[in-house]
Amino acid sequence: MNDRLSRVQQKENDFLVGRDRETEQYLRFLNGESVDEKNIWNLFGTGGVGKSTLLDTMRRMSIQQDCVFLYLDSRDFHHTPEELCKRLLQQCTAPSLTRSKDEPNLTEFCLLAIKEISQSTRVTIAFDTYEEMDDLDPWLREQLIQWLPNQVLVVIAGRNPLKGQWQQSPAWRERVVRISLGSFDRPQSFAYLRKCGISSPDQQKKIWTLTHGHPLALSLSVSTFSGNTDDWEASDGEDWFDQLAEIWFREVPDQDLRQWVEVASVLRKFDQESLYFIGGETISSEMFTQLCRLSFVRKAARGWMLHDLMRDAVCKMLKERTPSRYKTLLVRCAAYYKSRIIHAPRDGSASWELGELFWYIGNATIRWILSPSKKGLYYWDSLTENNVSEGELYIERRYVEALPVVRTEIDPVSNQIIEHKMDTRIDLSKLESIQLRSYLEIDHEIVKLLRTTEGEVVGISVIFPIHSETMPYLLNDPLASPFFNSLSSSEYEHFLVPVNRPAGWFIRIIDIANSEDATLTMEAISLLFSFMISGSFLITSPPPHPMFIQPHLDMGFQEVHGIKHCYYDGVTPTSTYVLDTRGNKLELVLEDLLLKTGMKDSSGAGSETSPNQTKSTQTKVPALPDVLTPREKEIVQFVIQGKTNAEVAAKLFLSEVTVKKHLKSVYEKLQVSNRTNLLRLLLTQRE
Repeated sequence: MNDRLSRVQQKENDFLVGRDRETEQYLRFLNGESVDEKNIWNLFGTGGVGKSTLLDTMRRMSIQQDCVFLYLDSRDFHHTPEELCKRLLQQCTAPSLTRSKDEPNLTEFCLLAIKEISQSTRVTIAFDTYEEMDDLDPWLREQLIQWLPNQVLVVIAGRNPLKGQWQQSPAWRERVVRISLGSFDRPQSFAYLRKCGISSPDQQKKIWTLTHGHPLALSLSVSTFSGNTDDWEASDGEDWFDQLAEIWFREVPDQDLRQWVEVASVLRKFDQESLYFIGGETISSEMFTQLCRLSFVRKAARGWMLHDLMRDAVCKMLKERTPSRYKTLLVRCAAYYKSRIIHAPRDGSASWELGELFWYIGNATIRWILSPSKKGLYYWDSLTENNVSEGELYIERRYVEALPVVRTEIDPVSNQIIEHKMDTRIDLSKLESIQLRSYLEIDHEIVKLLRTTEGEVVGISVIFPIHSETMPYLLNDPLASPFFNSLSSSEYEHFLVPVNRPAGWFIRIIDIANSEDATLTMEAISLLFSFMISGSFLITSPPPHPMFIQPHLDMGFQEVHGIKHCYYDGVTPTSTYVLDTRGNKLELVLEDLLLKTGMKDSSGAGSETSPNQTKSTQTKVPALPDVLTPREKEIVQFVIQGKTNAEVAAKLFLSEVTVKKHLKSVYEKLQVSNRTNLLRLLLTQRE
């Protein structure tokens, strides 16, 4: 049957990957299997995810099976029932039907034609870019689709899933098959890249990391690659980013909405509160709803989020075109999460917020660890008499299966590539002399096992609460004893507290089975975060290797000078590190980290006035009426300083149109007609 396709069409088939389930399902339909009255397939996904490509594949499959495939793109015809029926009739012929020019009911004739064809072969009617056919949706559903024979398959492809009556009506809902098209996974992406001639594992890994497996991004990056490694490396492999952002931005013609997309792009998760804090002005419920309805925005566990690739593309665009605005937004993000952490209970519940803060103030390694968006794949389980053997088996397995660690980190912000290497001996040294059963006798909460959702143990932590009953053991532990034996009598007594009120925690080990896995590594660091924000005094002495030491320093741990041991290999001096977040010290630690990383907010973000308002401007202007919003007050302050609308827009990173809208609102609230009258009113108040 391949002679029904041109050589170009056959070649297109050769490059198809990642849609096996969908194509197998469609082939069953073409071969005459029943569709069980679920004859409306709804393909949906972000722009460039491959909806049109899959429709084109279905068309080629139909040709090969001698079936009929009728295709309509919403952008190719005027949206009237008559024009739509004409386009369908142009693609199909019913031998026994002849329509006169004065045929009164074109829809009925179209239905008759499709019904006749469907009696001898399978018929598919495909609607592409359906999100632009809202005006025809009721007619299509009520006047055309519901009267089609059951053996006709209707494929509706669009950015968003069908809603409204499609979803509300049980009768329609049971006929629709929802098919969400997402990005390719790693094996599928690598298979596609190999088909495109990219055989280097390093190049495959980098392209996969940068594109997140998004089909169009993969295709564009391959075209940038052009088979020349040097050319691709010279351009950082990102020439396609701007193209991809523009494709998605076609959904956002409104300039104000576009600015909120930009604000949302610097947040990994967002809601109305965070957008207000970062953007510096209130986002209306209507505007927020529009933002959340965009195809590259999806609901997440903690709000909403942009598609990873869209977020990367918009941030890159902001960084290049308006670097000062981009930096301002990042600083506000750091200030926002710092504020959330400081005002949260000291029970470890704000560990997620701490992780988000470190996304902005951490180095490339920290961001690589925090980069996975999937959470909930693992959970920590306390050690008991019933599962202690599983913990011991995990340690045995680590020794048997251990391989040298070669971890390639690609910073998701800068795309910088960092490679870490660590031999097996160093990786396993932290498991030496771990005695799970003896720890269980002291306190069953000391040891926790990290499990997959299937129950497999893939990690282990040993963290001692420091109190009167654990101190005798810690004084003899080879890692803890150098610190505790160095204490003065008064310092030592500080740790002799009741069991129910630990004076701190000694982190003996946090070990995972695969240090090259970012998702698994994130679980380990999240556990550490939960202790950091609990208002605790933490002590640890990790193996003397940058992969262990640097993350602790980046999180604010301080080296205790003068205390060394050589436990891990008997030769290498190893330090002890402490972190004190008790009382208001957590805020001081975070302030210090913000300062060191250049994320200290000097603009007063998050204050009662406004993220951009400074003390100098507050003292030079009269008190403004409370009826004005914080953003309106901010704009009025610049007006008093004599700034033009364009200058105000540039100062606040807004469009000039937005500034004019705010000023119009100010005029209405203060009952003045123009800028001159506004200034006269305010200056009169000042006197």
